[in-house]
Amino acid sequence: MENISVNNLIDTVNSDLPREFLIFLAQNILEDNSNKNEAIENFKRETYEFSLKVQKKVINCTGTLLHTNLGRAQVDIGFSGESTNIEYDILKNKRGERNLFLKESMNLLLGSENVCFVNNNASSLFITLKTLKDEFEVDSVIISRGEIIEIGGSYRLPEIIQETGLKMIEVGTTNKTRLNDYRKALNQNKKSLILKVHRSNFSINGFVEEVDLKDLKILSDEKNSILIHDLGSGLVASRKFLKKENIEILDNEPTVQESLESGADLVMFSGDKLFGSVQSGIIAGNNTLVNSIKNAPLFRTYRCSPLTLFELQETVKKYISKNEKEIPLWEMISMSYEQLEKRLENLSDKIKLKHTIENDYSLMGGGTLPDKSISSPVLKINRLENENLMNKFLENSIPIIPRINKDNIIIDLRSTSEKNDNVLLEFFESV
Repeated sequence: MENISVNNLIDTVNSDLPREFLIFLAQNILEDNSNKNEAIENFKRETYEFSLKVQKKVINCTGTLLHTNLGRAQVDIGFSGESTNIEYDILKNKRGERNLFLKESMNLLLGSENVCFVNNNASSLFITLKTLKDEFEVDSVIISRGEIIEIGGSYRLPEIIQETGLKMIEVGTTNKTRLNDYRKALNQNKKSLILKVHRSNFSINGFVEEVDLKDLKILSDEKNSILIHDLGSGLVASRKFLKKENIEILDNEPTVQESLESGADLVMFSGDKLFGSVQSGIIAGNNTLVNSIKNAPLFRTYRCSPLTLFELQETVKKYISKNEKEIPLWEMISMSYEQLEKRLENLSDKIKLKHTIENDYSLMGGGTLPDKSISSPVLKINRLENENLMNKFLENSIPIIPRINKDNIIIDLRSTSEKNDNVLLEFFESV
């Protein structure tokens, strides 16, 4: 039986993977395959599969703007990776306060007393509850049964609360929770805080009732309790901007500013959803409470990298300068049907395959606005008539990710920047 060496096996492929990684793959293949032909076949397959697993740029044509599997909010990264004055005071030539400008500009945007940043919103809730337990003698969390959420990635709210050592007290029913339900729970549990959670990834309709944040604030003040609002989605764009751009799907979505104005002591939200920036968790509100979180022993284990903080800073600057449409998410949402149609028509002129342009819709995604959609034109290609087309999309030098609907491949340009249209044009000219 003919054998093959590691080097000869590597020479059977043309791959951009590091040679050291190819050696690793080849050695593993040869341990399990003594037959030369089988080894070559398996090595080529694994090399191909790993080449597609390398994290790289892809073009999101799914029509889902905050596609969790594709990184949620798209950003134009501006951080160079070089040294930065993240914790250095240039004026005093010594160590300074970390991300001071970001903190103050975020407070200006949100109308908050203080703010801090962690690596995602799950961290926001955990470190907040853990700190309040340790520093303010809180022993339990009161929450409506209709707000005990689960999100992707095995995140279940009861399990997060359990990990903090706090007791979870459920009030009301799945569809109806009244102010008196909270009052009774506070009377029986004097050291409780109130946690209100925005149902961002599902909705309850019909015979429903929930308590307004303002009423919860009155009750929490009366009982000397703390009121936390986990908003998740993180809408901060002004109502004026949304109205100007005719963005109606967010009419009923609460903003961070409104939550703080209604009296929440702390509000937490994701940086990579409706805020339109990089993955992070943002905690804003009462100065004393936020400072206690920043000073908690666990805080350093959750704090953000310089890259994350820089991108958050740049996003905040766009908001406070009223340049929201420079944020990719808002550019995509606000793009008119006619603009998208024109882009598709330019693309259509270069496509040799049989296709149609039809009215369809885009989704927000990322566990946000589950019942809402945005009218968008899309390009449809029959998948059955073009058997290998999907593989060609995925194997493109910059992979193109469409969506599949029944037997159709759908190209929705709302979820990708116009600057990527040339890549799509080149692709279609080649097939």
